[in-house]
Amino acid sequence: MSANLSEPRNRYALVATSKTVNGMDFVELPAVDATTLYVHFINTVNVAVAGIAASISGGDTITDISVAAINNATDWSVDNNGRPVLQLTVSRAGDFSNYTLALTGAPLDLMYASATFSFKVLCPSDFDCAPAPLYCPPDDTPVPPIDYLAKDFQSFKQALTDFSALRYPSWQERAEADIGVMFLEALCATADELSYLQDRVAAESTLQTATQRRSLVSLARLVDYEPAPALSATTTLQCNVAAGIVAVPAGLLISASAPDNSLVPFEIGTGLADTTNHPVSSVWNDGIAPYWLDDSERCLPRGSTGMWIQGHGYNFLAQPNLALLIQTDLPGESIREVVHVATAQETQDLVYPTLGQPTKVTYITWDAADALVRDHNLTATHLAGNLLPATQGQRFHATFAIGTPPATASSVPSAIARRGRNGTDATPNWIFRYPLSQGRLAWLAPPGEAAFDPSIDVAAPEVQMTETVPTPQPWGFVTSLLDAQGTVLAFTVDSMAWRVVSSGNTGDPVQWEYDGDQGDTLRFGDGVFGLQPAEGTLFDVRYRVGLGAAGNVAADSITVVGAQWSGYVTSARNPFIVTGGADAETTQHIQRMAPQAFRVQQYRAVRPEDYEAAAETLPWVLKASTAYRWTGSWLTVFTTVDPSGNETATADEQVNLINLLNRQRLAGYESYAPSPTLVSIDLRIKVCVAPGWLASDVEAGVLTRLGNATRPDGSTGFFFADRFSFGTPLYRSRLEAAIQGVAGVAGVLDIEFRLRGATTSFGPLPEVLPLAPDEILRVDNDPDYPARGTIRVIPEGGQ
Repeated sequence: MSANLSEPRNRYALVATSKTVNGMDFVELPAVDATTLYVHFINTVNVAVAGIAASISGGDTITDISVAAINNATDWSVDNNGRPVLQLTVSRAGDFSNYTLALTGAPLDLMYASATFSFKVLCPSDFDCAPAPLYCPPDDTPVPPIDYLAKDFQSFKQALTDFSALRYPSWQERAEADIGVMFLEALCATADELSYLQDRVAAESTLQTATQRRSLVSLARLVDYEPAPALSATTTLQCNVAAGIVAVPAGLLISASAPDNSLVPFEIGTGLADTTNHPVSSVWNDGIAPYWLDDSERCLPRGSTGMWIQGHGYNFLAQPNLALLIQTDLPGESIREVVHVATAQETQDLVYPTLGQPTKVTYITWDAADALVRDHNLTATHLAGNLLPATQGQRFHATFAIGTPPATASSVPSAIARRGRNGTDATPNWIFRYPLSQGRLAWLAPPGEAAFDPSIDVAAPEVQMTETVPTPQPWGFVTSLLDAQGTVLAFTVDSMAWRVVSSGNTGDPVQWEYDGDQGDTLRFGDGVFGLQPAEGTLFDVRYRVGLGAAGNVAADSITVVGAQWSGYVTSARNPFIVTGGADAETTQHIQRMAPQAFRVQQYRAVRPEDYEAAAETLPWVLKASTAYRWTGSWLTVFTTVDPSGNETATADEQVNLINLLNRQRLAGYESYAPSPTLVSIDLRIKVCVAPGWLASDVEAGVLTRLGNATRPDGSTGFFFADRFSFGTPLYRSRLEAAIQGVAGVAGVLDIEFRLRGATTSFGPLPEVLPLAPDEILRVDNDPDYPARGTIRVIPEGGQ
């Protein structure tokens, strides 16, 4: 059998480790034209054997070079690594051609029994000493044309068929059963799949072509845009409870019937975190009858804040701020309003007795904020209590382990483990995930929000996770694990579903694969961003699934009480249509809005207007002014702000301003935020008091009108801080108009002023008192701080 010549070969490496044969490594010449040669060998195998001989062949002009006989006693030595070195003596030096030294009679390898050398190797040369590469004839094989547009099975098959016809012209068989055709089609099928995967991966890397929810969310977050999740609807349920029931627990399930006869689940309470036992009473059930003292009062007019009802014993004040539904059913319309009981007084109607006994009645009132907005016909009205909050969704429970579960919970399924970044076989750096199997996670908008704004509000998922083994402790949700340190007990939620590929002997899943974005998965950190849970950790998960916009059902449609709760609630309904449910933000909306949101808010300042606009984004800044100054080596940006409702900013506000501007300034610029230049003036005003008015009252009225405070009615004085900002001039006409508007002022006789820190005498106030762009007028008229400006009113006339 012939040897396999296709396997890779490295003969030198084999000879170097051989214990039986040796070989010549190189020939050393101590000088040019030396007649003494030193032969170095590859390994330590002994070659100084009897009968060893050397010969030299080759040469152009000098060919008769002989080698003296080898003396095994004197011609051998070893190098530093114990390898033999042979000293040879030749008859004379050779010419510039290459010579071949051969050794015979010794255990030498066939390839390394001879070596090529030159007697002129040490001659000076300007050329590269490396041997010239071997010349190989050019490859004249025709190059097949490459179709770079081939992307599917048929185009790949056509390309390979054309290639085979050009490269293997003798292969003419094209039958489907031919082994060559079968192999060709198998390659095309593989190429088709790889091409599809390549396109899909490339598509998911850009915002405009991505289709998977997880890709869209990740790409949108790169530009600080958080796509809105699917929100659960919220509503109020009116429940009728059995006698003796005093509380209904949060989580009680009551469902609505959808048009396709499926159930839309709702739960009592405000969400998964609600553990309240909501107070109820059978006397608050639907059917509380109104009462009127006279037929003229059968209509409860809009704006009413109280009414009569029949009977005693409602105990409305047992529950503070108890909510009551007032419902009037008219033909084609049902008027429903909710009020909160403030007072309840029980009494008797002696004029219209019932069955010979005084009629028991109760009068209830509610706050003006709940005043009725519609008229109610009491003959068609009934009241109901037991109004409880409800959210769309249904809760579930799951337990899973990280890696191999502990022996006490051997049947618990394990979380999905996939290699993290830079993971290897030795250090896989596992990222652990656990898919939620019951549906899409419910998200709740912040409480008290009239409308959810994803650019401002942050929704929270309805999921709670607790570590039970080895250390009972809660883990918290974060929107992105990039916000969590490596020691923080945090997890996040990915919009991705998983499909079980194979299961173990116990039926538990052992292999998973990605299965689209119609599901949610809990994901842990890697120890750098979020703590990586340890092997054997056991987790307990409680979560709620929701239906998004499908939870916005019509009024009176949530009526199906779960069988396990029938002992608590006998019937229920939603008096109002359900709102607040919303589907997740669509792909098209994310692709359109994320780039726009990124462009809307620029985190850089170049022009003075940019610095001013950035400063004015702070809620306490009324106006900002910016100036550039050359300070000797670079430009310094001075941004001065006018605080809203105040003259100077607090220390914390000043720090926030400096941090904001430093974030947005250009590199190479310095940013400062000095306090504004406040210009204080003293005013001396002479007014004519109208007859019949006390001069002191008029003086007090003028000072109040010109003050810098906010008056009890919400109006502000003429010199209120926000009225004057950078460069705002003082117009004499406006000042006179303000004074003239004070009751008792017949006219303004004169106005004089002086500038604090500039003049000592008073002069006439000009028609316009201008201020520089970085100056703000200040007239506080505070006797404790006269340097902040004063006002003196001199009344003439009156009483």
